[in-house]
Amino acid sequence: MFGGFLGGKVVSTCGMWVQNIAAAVLMYDLTGSNLMVGAVSTAQFVPMLLFSLWAGALTDRIDRRRLLIAGRVMSGVTVVMLATLLLVRGTKGFGGEAVLLVAVFLAGTGWALSMPPMQAMVPALVPARDLEQALALNAVAPSLGRTIGPALGAGLLVLGGPALAFAVAGPAHLAFAVILLAIKPRAAARPSARVRILGGFRYLRADRKAAMLMLGGAAVSFGADPVLTLTPALAAGLGGGDETVGLFATAFGVGAVIAVVALRPLRKVVTLRPLGVYGFWVLAAGLVVVALSPAVGSATAGFVVAGTGFILATVVLTTRIQRRVPDELRGRVMALWGLAFLGTRPAAALLDGLIADAVNVQAAVLTAAVITLISSLLARVSYVER
Repeated sequence: MFGGFLGGKVVSTCGMWVQNIAAAVLMYDLTGSNLMVGAVSTAQFVPMLLFSLWAGALTDRIDRRRLLIAGRVMSGVTVVMLATLLLVRGTKGFGGEAVLLVAVFLAGTGWALSMPPMQAMVPALVPARDLEQALALNAVAPSLGRTIGPALGAGLLVLGGPALAFAVAGPAHLAFAVILLAIKPRAAARPSARVRILGGFRYLRADRKAAMLMLGGAAVSFGADPVLTLTPALAAGLGGGDETVGLFATAFGVGAVIAVVALRPLRKVVTLRPLGVYGFWVLAAGLVVVALSPAVGSATAGFVVAGTGFILATVVLTTRIQRRVPDELRGRVMALWGLAFLGTRPAAALLDGLIADAVNVQAAVLTAAVITLISSLLARVSYVER
């Protein structure tokens, strides 16, 4: 069961990254503004702020698999409709920036509905002894998609422009929904009392260490935002084009794959707590290399380093929070995890875009590196664990 779930998640994440790259490039081509590219990321992730708590409560109240299917269908249908508009009317007549932002918002809403059940289902798909490895693979799956998706998106942009990219991204979301129809997870524990939307907040208020880990997820996501928001401007500044945007995002994903390979050997000699701190440090170091790079090659290397740190920090934080949360609260707490991890992107995207337009793109990347380095303190929260 878990293999099919993981494969579907990778496929859907590939689609999301193709969609993200295409939307960012299309907006930059339409406006030439880093701020408007940031607005695309904002439209993608604002639904996390609006709907995550409600989706988390639904996850603890109804069938998690069906809710996840509904979210993937919503994203897929929206992106397919955007692709159809572009194919029929072209980039000049499809509706411009407003239509693009609305479509990205609706696709993001589908993702907001999907995130809590996608996280909460994992323990019901594997035996208890395999939970840590499954959680690690589940956290790595987006990075595998990040490795494939940007390269695929860049190739599709070169071959057929944004219309072709969106035409591939939409069915990728729908494919995950089809795969889920064949998966039958174990029944989840249901709350004995009424499911309250703010139950996750109450749990985090009572468990301060879990709350610190949640803030760590927000911080590492903030540090990774330049991969989405700033790569078009970085590529242009170094004399590259759409293919360089894809190269940078792919390099970040390659770093994540390196982290996956290194994770098991590292766990034999390092416990989760310091490994999470090291992940923050490696991510910050990679961002500094990117900011100071005079050429595409060195910037690409910096993104590889950043991707390695990002996935190390992400896997550690995800594993630690999933180990602590009771199953009857899992949907609401993991909704807050998704909110912390992805819901910070609107603020990060706007801040990165504003700094890049007001100063330069290098200053924006360095700001993200400094925030990441300071935030490594959040990963130092400790309790008894192996």
